[in-house]
Amino acid sequence: MRVCLVNTFHYRRGGDCTYTFDLADLLRSKGHEVVHFAMKHDRNVASEYSDLFAEHIDFGEAFRSGNPLRSMQAFARSLYSGEARRKFARLLDRTRPDIIHLQNFRRHLTFSVVREAKDRGLPVVFTAHDYDPICPNSLLLARGSICTACNGKHFYKAAIVRCKENSLVGSLAIALEGTFARLRKYYDLIDIIITPSGFARDRLVECGFDRDRVRVVHNFINTTVYEPRYGGEGVIYFGRLVVEKGLDSLVRAAKALPRAQVILAGDGPERARLEALARELGVKSGEGNVEFLGYVERSRLHRIVSETMCVAMPSIWYENFPYTVLEAFALGKPVIASKIGGLPEMVSDGETGLLFEPGSEQGLREALSRLLENPDLAAEMGRKARQRVEREFDSETHYGRIMGIYEPLVRT
Repeated sequence: MRVCLVNTFHYRRGGDCTYTFDLADLLRSKGHEVVHFAMKHDRNVASEYSDLFAEHIDFGEAFRSGNPLRSMQAFARSLYSGEARRKFARLLDRTRPDIIHLQNFRRHLTFSVVREAKDRGLPVVFTAHDYDPICPNSLLLARGSICTACNGKHFYKAAIVRCKENSLVGSLAIALEGTFARLRKYYDLIDIIITPSGFARDRLVECGFDRDRVRVVHNFINTTVYEPRYGGEGVIYFGRLVVEKGLDSLVRAAKALPRAQVILAGDGPERARLEALARELGVKSGEGNVEFLGYVERSRLHRIVSETMCVAMPSIWYENFPYTVLEAFALGKPVIASKIGGLPEMVSDGETGLLFEPGSEQGLREALSRLLENPDLAAEMGRKARQRVEREFDSETHYGRIMGIYEPLVRT
């Protein structure tokens, strides 16, 4: 089978990119051919198809430019990219895939590529890595709080709430783009929508998507490249430093647990504010028990995580099925996570980690204290976490589920 994987970015930028590359490796290992389509970018991984990638565009930069013409051009492209469709058509002519598997594609590549695929009679599958089909800003979050105002159809409310970085212009743009996609019934063009979590599937169904078209296929991880180590010292969060991750509570927990080393590995727009909070609380790097590492190369990050006792995931948004948890489990670490979104599907409370109410600083402190004071319990949870990821979220299981979706579509 020849599979065309479509994703905006072609480098390891986030969970959607991680999944795209890992799925490509898995499919190739099973004898399938893989074709990529993406947007051009300086950080892209080399590809034999890069000459047909769509031109790069930075929407944030375009809207902040103060140039009305440039802003209008950027907005028009977010609705429908004729350039992306033309290049995608050339890719399809060159490679003739059997099936198209979309990842994150809206705004940069747009539904124009879906139109091209369907005009050729090709089956199209879409993995919803976030809540883009029902939420203009894709997070179901506005100003640091859960928001379901749009409910999959009232997208104009995004402009009222200003859920896109509290910007009227940005929020209006995504509201109009979401309304356009709904009025054009673009999602009806997609044969099967995959959600990594049952929680995300249920949200889509509640907002009007046909349950028969929405399938749950968990993200996966190749455990053979992860060496587990059970036990260790301290707690780590690794990933983007963004508001939806609820990291204030982790920094504050460090103040209440002065003997616990708390590490934050990663970068993002919240880093400066979190470092200021750490200084205010007296737990800053070098003078307290919180350490900000910034971006850490992958292999070094795994070594650092292996030396800790547990991983923290204090999110305040509806996490879908984050790779942070899968990697923690693969490395033999229990996860202390908010009881929100898809996280309870991953973390079995008292077995592979501990759950607490989202936003509860006391709940997070108590969970951290329980493991930090019981290293044997943490190690045992880590073993169970590794066993679960090997049993349920491994490559072979995922391959079987993906083929169960691909094969009937290709045969019809």
